[in-house]
Amino acid sequence: MDEPEKVLTVGQAAKLLGVGPKTLSAMIRAGKVPGFRIGERGYWRVRQSDIDNLMDSQKFKPAPPKRKPITPE
Repeated sequence: MDEPEKVLTVGQAAKLLGVGPKTLSAMIRAGKVPGFRIGERGYWRVRQSDIDNLMDSQKFKPAPPKRKPITPE
């Protein structure tokens, strides 16, 4: 029997992609990232497979980690 596909919250997906939740929500609304709404309030959700596909493609690259500025001594 097949396992159900894993579904992520916007916060979980945003962390994987290296963007903020508001940024990811805007990307979903703009159609740049596949997503869907559930529940009465319409919380956004994203399929794990869609995030994996985005990360594998050259269309989307996570932001590099932030570095602390170098201060002269």
